[in-house]
Amino acid sequence: MNIGNAIKDLRQQKGFKQTDFAVKCGLSQSYLSSIEKGKKEPTLNILKQIANALSIPMPVLVFFSLDEDDIAQSKREAFKMFEPSIKGLINDVFIS
Repeated sequence: MNIGNAIKDLRQQKGFKQTDFAVKCGLSQSYLSSIEKGKKEPTLNILKQIANALSIPMPVLVFFSLDEDDIAQSKREAFKMFEPSIKGLINDVFIS
């Protein structure tokens, strides 16, 4: 799971600069940067703030952070097959 990359990717897709987005989330820019780089793990409350600032449900944020290693070996083939379609659908509904 790479929540930092997911936050950064979604933030950029929404067109937010890191500094402006940190303010919108009620965080310092340096703390947001540390989260995006994987140096800090955000609390659930901070994840809620970030998801709210992105105007997406928190489970969407978590889904976008999944890596293949987060999926059970027996389910990876199905995950690889469905992930692009699911991400595309979620993107159309919540991101674009």
